[in-house]
Amino acid sequence: MARLHGIVALLLLTTAQVAQADWPFWSDDGLRRGSKEYYEAHASDPPGARQVYKDGKLWPPFPRPTGPHQLFVHKYHHTHYWPYPYVCDDRESVRTFVDAQVSNGWLSSTTLYDFHFDPATGDLNSAGKEHLYWIVHHVPMEYRQVHVAIGQDPKVTTERSRSVEIELARLGGSDPSMPVLTRYADPVGRPASEVQAIFRSAQENMPPPILSQGSGSDAESE
Repeated sequence: MARLHGIVALLLLTTAQVAQADWPFWSDDGLRRGSKEYYEAHASDPPGARQVYKDGKLWPPFPRPTGPHQLFVHKYHHTHYWPYPYVCDDRESVRTFVDAQVSNGWLSSTTLYDFHFDPATGDLNSAGKEHLYWIVHHVPMEYRQVHVAIGQDPKVTTERSRSVEIELARLGGSDPSMPVLTRYADPVGRPASEVQAIFRSAQENMPPPILSQGSGSDAESE
C-alpha cells in the first residue's frame, strides 16, 4: 500500500510540473488572469467598442481601438470616474492655447511701434515714453520686457533701441538689466491721429437732428 501511495504521489508531482491550465486561468500574453501583473499589463487598455474586420468590412467604419476589451473592473473604474482622467488632457490643451494667446497679447502690448518714435530722428516721442513707463512699472514681472519694432533701415532700428535704452536708464526704479529686443511687428489697430480724424469727420458730416411731428391726437392732448 505504501508503495502504491508513493507511485501516485510521483505521478501527481510529474503531472503538476508539465501541465498548465488554459483559459480562464491564463491569458494570451502568458499572465495569469486575476494576478497583479495581469491587471497592471491591461491598465492602459482604451475604453469603448473595438473595431473588427469581418465580411470584408471594418466594423465600425470609423477609427476605434483594436485588441482585447477592457477588463470588467477597469470598465467600472472608467464609468465611475468619468470624465477623469481623459478630461485632464482636454483641459491641458485648452490651457496651452490660452497661455499662447496670453503670451502673444503681452508681446504685442510690450512692443514699441513706429508711431512711438519720431520718424526723423528715431527718438521716443511722448506717446512712446508714456508706453515705456507703463511697461516698466505696470506690466507683470513674467512679461516685463521691451520690444522695438524693426524699421526698414537698420540705422533707424539702432536709433530706436538707443533711445529706449536711454529712457530706461532715466526712469526711476527701472531695472537697468532689462533687455531691449527687436522684432518684426505691425501695429494692431490704428494710430491715434487716424482715429481722431475718423471721429472728427463723422461729427462734421453728421446730419442735424430732426424732431418728428406728433400725431393729431398727441397735439390735442397737449
